[in-house]
Amino acid sequence: MGVFCDKCDGVMEGDSGHFWFRCVKCHWVKPYSLDYMDDNTFLKNLAILIQREKEEQEVEPFRAEVVSKSQSSVTIRLPFSTFDEGEMLAYSKGSKWRYLGTVVLKGEFTTVLSDVLALSDLSEGESIYVARAETSVGYDLQLELIKKLLSGLEDSGPLVNAYLGVARGNSVALRRRAQEDARLDLSQVDDSPHRVSPVPSGLGLDSSQGEVYSRALSLREGELLVVVGPPGTGKTKVISEIAKSFAERGFRVLVASHTNRAVDNVVERLPLDYTLRVGLPERVLLELKKYLLMYRAKEALGEHYHQLEAERGKIKERLTKLLRDKRELSGLYEESKKLHGDKILLDKIQKLGFEIGGLQDELSRVSEEIDRLLLEESMKLISEARVVGSTLIKCGLSPLDRFNDFDLVIVDEASQAPLTLALIALSKGKRWIIVGDDKQLLPIFRTLYSEDTGEYGYVKAVLNELSVFSVALKHSKVKFMLTNHYRSHPEIFGFSSREFYGGRVSVVSDPVGKTLEVRGFGLFSAKPAAVFVHVKGCAEFSKPSYKNQAEVDACVEIVRRLTMLGVLQEDVCVIAPYRLQRNLIGEVLTNSGIGKVEVNTVDAFQGREKKVVVFSVTATDPRTLKFVSDPNRFNVAVTRAQCKLIVVGNAEAIMCEDSPIKHFLEYAKSINGYFEWENVS
Repeated sequence: MGVFCDKCDGVMEGDSGHFWFRCVKCHWVKPYSLDYMDDNTFLKNLAILIQREKEEQEVEPFRAEVVSKSQSSVTIRLPFSTFDEGEMLAYSKGSKWRYLGTVVLKGEFTTVLSDVLALSDLSEGESIYVARAETSVGYDLQLELIKKLLSGLEDSGPLVNAYLGVARGNSVALRRRAQEDARLDLSQVDDSPHRVSPVPSGLGLDSSQGEVYSRALSLREGELLVVVGPPGTGKTKVISEIAKSFAERGFRVLVASHTNRAVDNVVERLPLDYTLRVGLPERVLLELKKYLLMYRAKEALGEHYHQLEAERGKIKERLTKLLRDKRELSGLYEESKKLHGDKILLDKIQKLGFEIGGLQDELSRVSEEIDRLLLEESMKLISEARVVGSTLIKCGLSPLDRFNDFDLVIVDEASQAPLTLALIALSKGKRWIIVGDDKQLLPIFRTLYSEDTGEYGYVKAVLNELSVFSVALKHSKVKFMLTNHYRSHPEIFGFSSREFYGGRVSVVSDPVGKTLEVRGFGLFSAKPAAVFVHVKGCAEFSKPSYKNQAEVDACVEIVRRLTMLGVLQEDVCVIAPYRLQRNLIGEVLTNSGIGKVEVNTVDAFQGREKKVVVFSVTATDPRTLKFVSDPNRFNVAVTRAQCKLIVVGNAEAIMCEDSPIKHFLEYAKSINGYFEWENVS
């Protein structure tokens, strides 16, 4: 079927991996109508997009030197101890990143258990860059899933088939096959009254939370429940109670999310005796440590593990000393070469090299034995656990990749989860609960937005088709919404309730308990809790991002004044829509001795909260303001604060266009929360 331009009637050609059409005549761009794509076309475009994301991903690289390598490992020298044992690393010699291996010895000299490809590509003395590889591995898992689907959908499982069948509305065969396989149809869940389970007294759930709980406990195999959880409505509490009740009935539950924090929040509410946390937590706390799979596996192995670990420790100690000795001797040899050379030094260096190689092989042998024992014990622990918590990526990695027998899979913060990444976890279950919020941020595909499209709205239309939550919400017959907000002062969430949720979410938080304990005046007083500060700044483009120096200065001074009034640095966060603005604010705060204040982008801070949040709008021209005032992004920005929200921006620029930011400015004025920075004393 041909697609023609609405502007000039020219032919529209598909832009591979971007999910939009471009007119060959006038170059006008519009998003794909997904009715034009069959399953193969959709999956191939998605694979192109994910591959591009992988190649252009943002990483934090560290310069390293290849010190030595053995048959199974490589040792690199870093400026300081950077990576923990067990972390996966990638390396680069230029622009491409490749998988390096798993850290078995951390420190200045870091030893990595590597594969043959990496070892053959690296040479001693070579300079490389290394970085954490989990995100890159996540892309590989998605590409592997798409490859399976394209090869005939034989290994995909019923939920994957059903999701594609519903998302691609024209794929009747897929939907029929999914229903035959597992009685599954995203649009059909039996919601008759007799299916509703009662809510036990004493759980402390409100009416909307109780309704979600009772529906969840009534799920049959092959059924999916969609839950809309606006900010601060207690979704973590509901998820933990659902998981607990399923576990106590003898079922196995997998709780997964794209962030460690969301998984940690649920896990720490559950009984230790039947709950496991796979992977590394965001916060290293004693309470969470006891849930960790590796911690429990080591404890279970007992003395044998500790003996092997002691042996590995001695090897590490000896290896580190020899590596330092070799480095010092190599430096001396280079100096002596300038004069006459030194054969004795060269012989010593060569002998050290042989001994280092032998120790590396021994370290690899002991590490592999430890890994084998830990894997065996981990498999046993996972098979016995009633509740397992994991990130979506870890669901596709060893040892969790071997388990597909969960009675219930719950995916939290699903709005930001790409379809293919979420399906790695969802395909492991028999019934499913997807929790998210279509009014918050969608999946992040940084390469999808192209400057020459001219419209951020095109990208958002595509992102809605790539979000596992948006697809479920669009097609599911039964969906429930949590409707009571507990996080923020009523003046803070009152705006979002009206602007984004049509007043359907009630603010039930106690104003007294959510009032900032500070004795300031005007802008720096506890009330009003939501304010707008007009700063006459101008956004500047500094490729590839934006900055606004006037807002940097204002935000730093606001934070400084608040901390002088007694607000703890740890209770404050500054957020910005652009990474460059974030970096500038963070740098100035650190140089000003206020480095404990968290500074982040809006996207990175979704799901988080602080007592005080300062939001730098940054943008001042219509194009950039359209990005910043996107309802999903702005909703996240203004719902992170518990006690005080301070939005900093150029009111004159904002008032030129109708947008959520303009509505907030007007709201702030209505509660006497509008201030002009030049008049703030």
